[in-house]
Amino acid sequence: MNRKGINLAEGWRRVASVGAFCLGLAGFLTGCGPAPSSGDDSRVASPTSGAPGLVQGGTNRTSVASVAALPPQGTPTIPAGAGDGFADVTQQAGLRFVHQLCDERIVNIIESNGAGGVVLDVDQDGWMDLFLVNSGPLDGVTHAAPGTVRQPNRLFRNRRDGTFEDVTVKSGMTGGGYGVAAAAGDFDNDGFPDLYVVQVGRNLLYRNRGDGTYEDVTDKAGVGHSGTGISAVFADVDRDGLLDLFVANYLQFDPTYRLFFQPDGFPNALAYKPEFNVLYRNRGDGTFEDVSEASGIRIEGHRAMCVTVFDADLDGSPDFYVSNDLSPNLLLLNDGHGKFRDVAAERGVAFNALGEAAGSMGATVGDADGDGRPDLLVTRFGYGSLYLGGTNGLFTDRMIASGLGAITAQFVAWGGVFVDFDNDRDEDIFIANGDAHYLVGWQSLLLENQGNGAFTDAAEKGGAVFHAKLRGRGAATLDFDNDGRPDLLMTAMADRPFLLRNQGPSENHWLKLQLEGIRSNRDGFGSMVRVTAGGRTTLHGCRASTTFLMQGDPRVHIGLGAATRADRIEIRWPSGLVQTLDHVAADQIVRIKEPANRP
Repeated sequence: MNRKGINLAEGWRRVASVGAFCLGLAGFLTGCGPAPSSGDDSRVASPTSGAPGLVQGGTNRTSVASVAALPPQGTPTIPAGAGDGFADVTQQAGLRFVHQLCDERIVNIIESNGAGGVVLDVDQDGWMDLFLVNSGPLDGVTHAAPGTVRQPNRLFRNRRDGTFEDVTVKSGMTGGGYGVAAAAGDFDNDGFPDLYVVQVGRNLLYRNRGDGTYEDVTDKAGVGHSGTGISAVFADVDRDGLLDLFVANYLQFDPTYRLFFQPDGFPNALAYKPEFNVLYRNRGDGTFEDVSEASGIRIEGHRAMCVTVFDADLDGSPDFYVSNDLSPNLLLLNDGHGKFRDVAAERGVAFNALGEAAGSMGATVGDADGDGRPDLLVTRFGYGSLYLGGTNGLFTDRMIASGLGAITAQFVAWGGVFVDFDNDRDEDIFIANGDAHYLVGWQSLLLENQGNGAFTDAAEKGGAVFHAKLRGRGAATLDFDNDGRPDLLMTAMADRPFLLRNQGPSENHWLKLQLEGIRSNRDGFGSMVRVTAGGRTTLHGCRASTTFLMQGDPRVHIGLGAATRADRIEIRWPSGLVQTLDHVAADQIVRIKEPANRP
């Protein structure tokens, strides 16, 4: 298929004629009007403690939020055609949410990023629930009318019938502040995933009580970092069985900065001072210690957009890849004891194939060429990268040779994920695209792996939703209906999310593993899984699967192709214990508990 991207020159000419319509529509969709005067009992007071303060003293105008008043529905449902591999089921699934952009247009670099969310199993019933983060008004960032109501974050519980129930109010997760992203992980090992909400301002940690409700434990835990938050991830960096927390920060935004030369644009990231990232070590008593300096992750001169965790050198310890805006990316290699050093330049993942430190959005981890070593796909404002891992520990950028360069270069790519959408045992790709400066929609990309790390445009297989022009931002994989066919979730700027149900052919087989650590952390994050089926062995990591703004399904999904069973599954837990299972039948979700003692 021959795709045509947005012609920038044409876009400039069209701004005057369509700008008023697009900007007015955005204001309508996102509900940024004055606070309603009704005395509705459903109003919930938003938190006032820890209001964002880094934006030159700005405060968040969120004194009251009407939880009952839902915003307009956003983009109408995109009808699927006959034979479409994916269907937009957002509305029928009951996901009533619209990202709140409190401006008539994208006026600065903070607004441009949008907001995301996380896929998690809140009640541990085996069905994935959804948490979506909202932005809202913020002095110094947005230009909403005084009294504008901040729409809540929303938590949706999976009803197991293809629909979701909005449990935001009863769970206590309405939130406040200018939200950006979230991370999920069971930091207290009680069996229920907790939530860390990343904000422009003070971040928030919510402990899952196990009864469908959450409590704010930010102060007690000591993780209420105030900055321009953009991403976070849980990982057990010292392998003590407790999840630690890495928080990625963007830049020190100054709303008074005016030294730029775009008549209707805004300054890029280099106009603002960078901001340090933070690493919190879990003490095991409900509190965390800031070990940023001691661990070596506090590195000057970088403006993070996303932090991704994976085991880059397959030594059993989690490493971090930090995608930066207009500065070289970082690969923070763990020495096995929670001490890190940046090896991005020497390993070949600091720059793209053109030698640029382009505006990186995020990274996703997979095995694109099927060689049993982790690879990285980095989405960018500019030329992206497909870094293939080699036997010598080095990575090679194969963006051009893989065919991805020609397909993706015309777009601004935000969220990107590896996803074996057809369960044929190779990693395909989904990318959410959107304009960084204007409320203009672009096509999302479904890219099919040919089995050797080369990719082709699979929009025709994907269907109508991949021809629609949407303002994509975050992207995540999930299997919300537990049918073994990976689904997709995309968030959008000033619009609703897009839940895309995979309804493609199901002749291929699959397995899904839900790991439960005993000696290791309860989520099993950091485990490595090798699956032998049909004479072939594949490598899979169990991790908090963060990409730009999003975290996906925590379960390990394995496409098996024609194989009707896994002949052998080998799990190397973070504790060092190796567990094996033989002759596991395909097409099922298997819950695997780590043995308490070594076999």
